[in-house]
Amino acid sequence: SRNEGVGVVVWSPLRGGWLTGKHRREQAAEGSRVAHADAWSWTERWDNYAHERTWRVLDALRAVADDVGRTPAQVALAWLLTRPGVTAPILGARTLAQLEENLGAIGWELDPEHAARLDEASAVPAPYPYRMIADLQPVGR
Repeated sequence: SRNEGVGVVVWSPLRGGWLTGKHRREQAAEGSRVAHADAWSWTERWDNYAHERTWRVLDALRAVADDVGRTPAQVALAWLLTRPGVTAPILGARTLAQLEENLGAIGWELDPEHAARLDEASAVPAPYPYRMIADLQPVGR
């Protein structure tokens, strides 16, 4: 999108509630979309996302949120707003309290160290064969 000068409006920036930090490795938060996703055939289902990559991202979000005195949702949205090409997230708040929390993502910025922690935790591994090709490259090339 950047090469063409097109902005990105991000739908479901909190991954259907997953990036709010309310879910734990043992189970979905009571009353959440994730807790009811199977009954309604929503994509936020526990089985779709309850894996190590998700927990790695959530652990990093919680740690950064603790460091900066914000919620995981606010940190996730603030990080998203630093991404090149992103013009706006589409917030999916169901309640006024959720909307107010989400709006707490603006008016401040993550420092580079915190952004780098989130970049590392959320990095998507290159698919085959690109990962293999990268591994074959000589060091320093």
